[in-house]
Amino acid sequence: MFGYYVRLRLQSGGRLLKELGIVRSVLLVGLLVLAVAILCKVKTGWMLPVACLLVIGAYHQARKDREFLRRFTDNVSVFFCYEYLLLSLPFAVIAGIRGEWLIALCMPLGICLLPFVPPVRFRITPIRFGFLYAGNMEYLRMFRRMSWLYLIVIGMSALGCLNGNVRVAKVGMLVWGIIQSGAYSYVPDAHLLQKFKSYHILQRELWKANSWNASVLFLPFGMMCLAGGFRAEDVLFFFSCLTSGILYLQSMALFRWVCPVTVGIAVMQLAVCIPLFAWTCFAWVGCLAELMVVGILSYAVWIKWKAIWK
Repeated sequence: MFGYYVRLRLQSGGRLLKELGIVRSVLLVGLLVLAVAILCKVKTGWMLPVACLLVIGAYHQARKDREFLRRFTDNVSVFFCYEYLLLSLPFAVIAGIRGEWLIALCMPLGICLLPFVPPVRFRITPIRFGFLYAGNMEYLRMFRRMSWLYLIVIGMSALGCLNGNVRVAKVGMLVWGIIQSGAYSYVPDAHLLQKFKSYHILQRELWKANSWNASVLFLPFGMMCLAGGFRAEDVLFFFSCLTSGILYLQSMALFRWVCPVTVGIAVMQLAVCIPLFAWTCFAWVGCLAELMVVGILSYAVWIKWKAIWK
């Protein structure tokens, strides 16, 4: 029975990755690799078992298949023990690689107690993101869907900074800069352009929304980069990454009106926008190339849709 359940979980995970798409799947794998690297490098001994307990505990709290599994197994708690031991195996392997054999042996014993802990029911109240610009509903929709990824990236960056590694916060800025472009990764409805009275109003609203949203959510990364001291290279990297992120969002917001095809948007993002964004973060001269792309896309949008505003 447990073997069938594991295969079912693997198949559902494969379908989920297909639904997320290539870009988001690659980002998730990259975040997983980054998390493993951080856990291997962190010298604090208690960090590994706490991370294991939080991850598996959150999964135990959020799972909704208890009643379903009770119909097919006699003791669902023992069934959960097998699953949680399998999930805790990577953490135990990391502890063994670090030479912490006592933690590697005690961690599975603590995990086996989780199935016997009753889930805690919370009453969730919808949160209004007032700090985001309310005029850009695409970005708000993206942030509500990806806020858990933002918290993970922020947490990893904070752990890196606490251990004196500012580069983790820089990598977090790069990762979030790519994730936030998901706000403009879908094909828009052409009727949405009619709510803008002129082309200049469209440009003004896009620049205003993208600049504010990117600045607000990049600010925590900048504070972590500068927490260790105001070094010139860290300051330059933060402002380069922020400027590049704003131009990246503007390019994606305009390109979806030029090529309203999902495949075209994905190709533009992978072939042009992401490489330019990563290059500009380390070389501010790349802003000129991004500005040129934004200018070309702005002209293309005007040529294609100017009949709406005449």
